[in-house]
Amino acid sequence: MQAAHLYSVAPSEPRQPILPTGMERDGFVALVDAIAPLLGVGNAALSTFRTMIAMTKPSAFKGGSQEPCCYASQCEIAHKRMVNPSRIRAHERELEAAGLIERRTMANGARSGFAGCGVYFTRAIARIHDFLAMRDQLEVDRRTHTTLRGLRSVHKRHIKAALSDLIDALGVTAEVQAIIEAYQGWPDADALHRLSLADLEAHVKEADKLCTSAYDLLSNVPESSGRPAENERSYIQDTSQDPNPVTCNAHAIIRSAGKPAHSDSVDAPPAGGASCNEREDRRGATERNTEYLAKLTPQQLYRLCSEEMQLYIDGRVGAGYPFDLRAFEIAAEMRVPELGISPSAWAKARSELQGGAATLAVLIIDAKTSGPRPHVKSPGGYLRGMIAKHREGSLNLVGGLIGLSQRHMEQADA
Repeated sequence: MQAAHLYSVAPSEPRQPILPTGMERDGFVALVDAIAPLLGVGNAALSTFRTMIAMTKPSAFKGGSQEPCCYASQCEIAHKRMVNPSRIRAHERELEAAGLIERRTMANGARSGFAGCGVYFTRAIARIHDFLAMRDQLEVDRRTHTTLRGLRSVHKRHIKAALSDLIDALGVTAEVQAIIEAYQGWPDADALHRLSLADLEAHVKEADKLCTSAYDLLSNVPESSGRPAENERSYIQDTSQDPNPVTCNAHAIIRSAGKPAHSDSVDAPPAGGASCNEREDRRGATERNTEYLAKLTPQQLYRLCSEEMQLYIDGRVGAGYPFDLRAFEIAAEMRVPELGISPSAWAKARSELQGGAATLAVLIIDAKTSGPRPHVKSPGGYLRGMIAKHREGSLNLVGGLIGLSQRHMEQADA
């Protein structure tokens, strides 16, 4: 027996940097695609990078025994890319400056697999953890950008409503005109996507201040115009009334405020249709529903919020902003991404659940998600369910708020 067989050979460590476990060559390319703007790499150079890396062995990115290298000449790469070789030379300089490749060529610039000369990707693989951190930061920035655009949408709705009331009450005075001109200087929704994160954050702060100024001016309207306060527009508008009149004997789903929040059923008229008396009873329930929502105060809503939403409201009030119902809408915008609700679901909720109803929906979902015994496991799915019930006419926000109030009382008694 040979002596070499008497000893177990320990596995050798990779001599070259390799990709993390679970990442293949294509995943590495996708990572570079995601962070290319941060590296200063343009789309043309990125296409050249993809072409070169596709000409390497996938196993070279995982084994560590050899460095992944593209031995193709610049002319060959230019032929594949259908560009002039001079463009490939410029792309390679750009990629090398970004730390994605390393050129090792002969004295005359030639490349050869036999001589070990070509374009190597070892430097990029060695920076894989830095690249992963950059991608994570990009994702955080993207979510923050989305949240800020949502906040700007909130401020836009507020300023338009405030200006409408101000013009009705005061006309276009010098103060109102100044607010109008400032609002007209806001970038449109498409332009928001092109703003940097810092510029967008600054714009949202200015928009918030303008809304606060408008509402401060509006708060003095009853004193200056003599208009009674009860004629002011309610923050929470009626979201339970059907805009289409329901005639007697009509086979239609009639919205009701009397069903419990967890009910999956809707009130359908029996065979022969709903009677006029039934319609009047439901109309009375709707009026009671609207009256309940109109009487809600910020203090009452605050007690129903989760601790996380309360923190956002406290931070806003601590920064000098008034403790009003606008604070809840802004807090809801901040909680939506933290709850894992997709931007598409939230955009649909804001579009369909108007008049403050979307904010109340998030408040309810957030409170039911938190706590020692969460009742909602999928906030996004729950919100979509609320949107579906709104379409059916069976969404009962009042019942949800009453349920939260009862839950708080039970926890206080426990």
